[in-house]
Amino acid sequence: MRSRVHAIAGILGLTLITLFFTASITVELGGGEQAVTQVKLLIVFGLLVLVPSMIVTGGSGRSLIGRRSSPLIRLKQKRMIAIGTIGLGVLTPCAILLQQLSANGDFTTTFYAIQATELIGGAANITLMALNLRAGLLLTGRIQASKAK
Repeated sequence: MRSRVHAIAGILGLTLITLFFTASITVELGGGEQAVTQVKLLIVFGLLVLVPSMIVTGGSGRSLIGRRSSPLIRLKQKRMIAIGTIGLGVLTPCAILLQQLSANGDFTTTFYAIQATELIGGAANITLMALNLRAGLLLTGRIQASKAK
């Protein structure tokens, strides 16, 4: 059961971050300011699901490993620390600031600098989370190392 909760929470987190990333790029390339404002508001509301899912992912992961240790587990733990740091230290503040700026119609250089920072952080987290997903599949034996390359 714990492994199922861990997998669902992790996949939900990865899906949401990927959705936020894709929506941001799509609306920036093809939408007007009103569409950008709506997407930024939806992302902030999405944080209400994303943050708890990431907390559940981290907590259930710790519970699953217990006292076990391996290079792959340690690497997964280091990635999770980076994911959390980027998420809480960069992506969450960026999402809130972008929502506030867009709601005020403030699409200046500041908005786009923060948007670029958010996209870079989002890409980093998507990559790290995908690597952790692959590591989890390796740890559970659902894929083999020769197939994971």
